[in-house]
Amino acid sequence: MSDHKTKTDAPVGADRYLTVAIHQLMEECGWKAIETNFGIESHNMVYIKPDSLLEKIEVKANVHESMLNVSFLGTVSKKGLMDKLFDLNVQEIRKTFNIAKYVSQDMKIQNEQRLRNVVTVINNELENTAKK
Repeated sequence: MSDHKTKTDAPVGADRYLTVAIHQLMEECGWKAIETNFGIESHNMVYIKPDSLLEKIEVKANVHESMLNVSFLGTVSKKGLMDKLFDLNVQEIRKTFNIAKYVSQDMKIQNEQRLRNVVTVINNELENTAKK
């Protein structure tokens, strides 16, 4: 990300604010962070939840221009040899966020309810997949 920005671009560092907001929403959904790494253009977080059928959810976020590409990876406990060899126990849901839509020029989270809904729906989808 360069320091140059236009009126429609998000401020420098806004991706971190959005990633922290996603992190807080994951915790509101009952997930406990066991690993968090907030980098310059890449962020990784790992969560566990004792009463979940999922072993963990890993959130990987990468900045590309004014977008934050996020992969939510739900991992079910490995059941057999095929699961171990081919990662059949991982369900991935990808979501791309326009950073400027969720972080204002003064670095405040906006459209919080929409962001909350997106994160909640993704959590529910991963949990439901684990039940199958």
